[in-house]
Amino acid sequence: MNGGAAASPPQALLAALQSLLKAISVTMLAAYFVLILMQVFYRFVINDSLFWAEELVRGLLVWGVMIGSVLVARARGHIRVEMLETMVPAAWRRAVLQLNDLLSLLFCLLLLFASIQLMDRVWYQLSPMLEVPKWTVYMALAVGPALEALIMVLSWNQHPEATQPGAELL
Repeated sequence: MNGGAAASPPQALLAALQSLLKAISVTMLAAYFVLILMQVFYRFVINDSLFWAEELVRGLLVWGVMIGSVLVARARGHIRVEMLETMVPAAWRRAVLQLNDLLSLLFCLLLLFASIQLMDRVWYQLSPMLEVPKWTVYMALAVGPALEALIMVLSWNQHPEATQPGAELL
């Protein structure tokens, strides 16, 4: 924001979404930590097991990876091949970045479509220990790409003008 000017609605939405996703990520990380500590305590001190903890942590990890992927996409931190960006003249760099964004958006939409099909296949299945519907875990595979696609659309054509690719991460 320049000189205290108000953020545009897409930028305000992006900032709010980023803050929410960071809070969710921190909460999930704390939950993993507590659940793993409880599992270790129960196994080695009480000589018992929390039969449900491993399944819950596994499901939370899937959600955490997909939420984290959205945050990485917002920071433009996903692994990418920067060779083409450095080889083309500066005038063409924006076109290469837009092509990269378009291909990433198409991948997100493809993953979203495939994850919806996966959820449909497991709709009536329950997890063995927690007995929750399996689609609640697989939904993360739809939510992550959907949020990434939303972020890409809201921040379309807002690449930092950098002399070097990757400078926007500094």
